[in-house]
Formats: sequence, C-alpha cells, structure tokens
Amino acid sequence: MFRFRARFLFLALLAVVLLAGQSSLAIAQDASPVASQVAAACVAPELPPGTPTPMEEPAPAATPAHDMVTTEVPGSPEAIAEIAEEASPASDPAPAGTPADPETSERAIEAVENVIVCLSTGDYLGFAALITPQYLLSSFGTTNPYDLPVFLEGFPPQELQSAKDVEFHADGRISVDVTTILGGTQVDRFRAYFVDVGGQLLLDEEVSLPVEGADVTIDVVMRDYAFDMSQVTVPVDALVAFTLTNQGQFPHEFAVVRLPEGVSVEQVLSDPGLEEQVQFIGGAFAEPGGTGYLALEGLEAGTYTAVCFVDVPEGVPHIVRGMVAEFTVE
Repeated sequence: MFRFRARFLFLALLAVVLLAGQSSLAIAQDASPVASQVAAACVAPELPPGTPTPMEEPAPAATPAHDMVTTEVPGSPEAIAEIAEEASPASDPAPAGTPADPETSERAIEAVENVIVCLSTGDYLGFAALITPQYLLSSFGTTNPYDLPVFLEGFPPQELQSAKDVEFHADGRISVDVTTILGGTQVDRFRAYFVDVGGQLLLDEEVSLPVEGADVTIDVVMRDYAFDMSQVTVPVDALVAFTLTNQGQFPHEFAVVRLPEGVSVEQVLSDPGLEEQVQFIGGAFAEPGGTGYLALEGLEAGTYTAVCFVDVPEGVPHIVRGMVAEFTVE
C-alpha cells in the first residue's frame, strides 16, 4: 500500500539524474495495474475543484567534473552489527497506544483496505482524497492533490498481507500495523496513522517497522558515501530483512536492482541504452541518524546491486560518488 517515501524518492531522483544529463538505472519491472484483480471500487469523498500544478522547465544542471569514485569502509560483520545497534534511535518512532474497541478496529482496517483498492485500481485522485495535507506534503513534496496521478503513474502492483493491532493514541490518531507486498518481491511493514475528519478516516503518517519472521537479517550502515553490510550472501527464496542505519550527514537510500549480466554500474551510467535492461527490486530510505527497513522475498539466484541516488549536497547522485554495494543470492 502506502510506503511511498523511499519509492517515490527513488523515482523522483531517477528523473533528477536524467534531467541533470546523467544516466540512471531505470525500472524494468512489471508495473501494470491490478485493477482486473480487484472487485471493489475506491470509496472516497470528492476533492475540491482543482488542476495539476503546471510543470516548469528545469534549469540546466551542472555535470560533475569527476569520475565515479569508490569509498570503502572496512568492518567485520560483528562491528557493523554493533554500530547499527548503537546508532538506533533512542526513542521509539512508533510508540504503542491503547488497544481500540472492535468497532473502531473494523473501521480502521476497512480504511486500510479502501486505500489499497484506490491505489490498485489507479484511482489516484480517490487516494488523494483519503490523505491529510501533512501526508501529501511529507510523502510527495506538494500541497496539490491533483499532482498525484503524475507522481503515481506506473506504481507497481501491491497486495495487503495483514492489517491488525489497531490502537488509539494520545494525540487523537488511530494506528494500524500494516504489512504489504509490493511488486511481488518487497515486503513492507509499517504503522499507518489515521485522523478522523468529519467521520472520514484520513491517512496522516506512516512509520516503518521491521518485518516479522525474516529468515535472514542484514545490518547495513549507510555512510557518506558507502554501504557497509554485515552479510553479503543469502539463500535462495529466503525472506531477507535489511536494517538500514544512516550514520552520514545526508539522507540515503538503499535501492536494490539487478544489472544485465556482465554489465557494471559504470557502464549503465555511461550508456542510456542499458537503462531499460535494469530491474528494480525494492528500496528503502533513511534520514541522517535514522533507521529504515527493507525486506525482500523470493529472490532468485544471482548478484544484486544496492545503490543510492540521493544527490545532496552538491547535486551529484551518491551512486556517482561510489555509493554502491553488491550481495549474492545462492
């Protein structure tokens, strides 16, 4: 369902890289809508009249003068795990509330299911009517709900795995713990917070949670500009959970892709013709000092590449600075 932050940033940063004259890794996975599999219809209030924000021509971006560099930070798996544990946030980003009554639980779970229907049927304006202005701004960087069809075009298929543990919170919001499967590979678990506005539950915030029942957990320390992984081999078909600890000064993402056989990141960056052969598997994002979570299931044997397209502070995507790592499924 929701979990747009990392995925939207990934898509947006692909566009930024292209507009800057830099080649990028393109998404080459089945992104067809699942409307034919969904019998229900999106139920949402009418939006006030409006139109999409006019797109402005981007200003020419400077091309980095340096070649791709590699930054390696050595460390044993034990040291990486210790760093990740010490860097975990001191406060719980998703504190527990008070268990909701059965009627509220049913209503909140129906709200989750309805949002998924809106997204799965491609009713992005319906989805826009089911979120708060705060969610719209924090997840998409806009205050105009009519921009969402452009942002969400081609959003991959998703499936609701579970929605449970509905709680009341001191700030008046209601939360639901949600697990979804995106594109058949990425498993997301998060706490979705809703607010009641005139009898309508609106999605207000999401907080990422670690996926339950993982077969393998890999600690990833995200630095400026490198990934330090506690493990680089995983078994075929395992549920693999990545705990992403950002120890850098800048935001980072952990976007997992599969490159064409025998092709390097450098070759893809220099040859736009290779972009459509790159398969996007999944990704997650973490702010400086924060922690993100990513879980992937059903991975086939082969080599997978993790990259970061975030381009702060100088407009140079971190992948160009060498923020690349590999792991093997065998």
